[in-house]
Amino acid sequence: MALFSVLIILACLHVDSVTSAIGSTEVNCLSGSNIPLGRTDEGYEGDIEIITNISPDVRLVLEPHLGTVAMKYVELVYSDGDLTATVRTIKPLDAEEIKMSAEALYYSVSCVRGPKNVRSLYVLDVNDNPPIFQSKSYSGGVSDGTPVGWVVQRVKAIDKDVTTENKRLTYSILPPVPDNFEVRYYPQENAANIELTKPVNYNDVQQYVFIVEAKDIGGLSDTTTVTLTVEDFDNLNPYFDHCLYKASIEENQVGLFSDITPEPIKAQDGDTGINEPVVYSITSVIPNEYQNSFEIDRNSGVISVTTALDREQTGQIAVFIQAAQQDDASKTADAVVLVTIVDVIDNLPKFDQVVRSSHLA
Repeated sequence: MALFSVLIILACLHVDSVTSAIGSTEVNCLSGSNIPLGRTDEGYEGDIEIITNISPDVRLVLEPHLGTVAMKYVELVYSDGDLTATVRTIKPLDAEEIKMSAEALYYSVSCVRGPKNVRSLYVLDVNDNPPIFQSKSYSGGVSDGTPVGWVVQRVKAIDKDVTTENKRLTYSILPPVPDNFEVRYYPQENAANIELTKPVNYNDVQQYVFIVEAKDIGGLSDTTTVTLTVEDFDNLNPYFDHCLYKASIEENQVGLFSDITPEPIKAQDGDTGINEPVVYSITSVIPNEYQNSFEIDRNSGVISVTTALDREQTGQIAVFIQAAQQDDASKTADAVVLVTIVDVIDNLPKFDQVVRSSHLA
């Protein structure tokens, strides 16, 4: 009775092992066979097939077929003379590695000195790999003359999953999102282009740093840091610190002004990142007859009076000056210097020519 119970238990165990396997097969040592075992998700561990009804005089061996990758994943549990054998996994099945070799996991249970019994098992891809950016940080440059829509940087993450669906990624810029840039999917390379949506200005911001995220359909994700340095573009004219300057000089004096407000004359390139030098010139003088009474230092912008001025003839003179970018004379700025002639006592009083006298009675 005890022996019968043991046999029943063993029989149950055998049935369980057969039903728990992916397939149950037999070998054909006369003509061989080619049996598809079906499909299973990657990550599967356990029995792949149970081979039954093995003749006692047959000897089986496990051999590779269409590549050797299967030998990394499966083994044959069998001893000579056994009536059954099991092909089981050595480690979890990995669709990514298997697909690199063949469409399915192929192996052969061969009869020694006999034909092959080929087996194929299709391993289905599971979304188990997160996207990984090729670099944890990207850096590039963008000029403040770059047109809107221009691709300023490309980033790419790799998802090792096999199927197109599982490896398709969505890219986005994480908050705070800069107003000047957006990310667009680039399907040809499964990458993302960082495009300019609004012109940058070197004078406002010299560098942008933001985070780009790549996410697959299962929510697995990775991030990378993008740093874009703004490069100044020579597109701005020079400018004076003030559009109107006031200066004074005593009449009959030559040389530099005795006073100039609100500060010394100065102009500079509007492109502060380039800062090309400027040269100064006098464009006109009002009244016009004083055109030759002033000169300006080409490099410093300092104005000198070259001929003595008479307060009795005019009290103020307007000197129109211009600053031009040295390497591009078309880029200019204009200002006015209002010169006040300071009166000094230089004329003695005179009597009328006719002198009248009277006698007091």
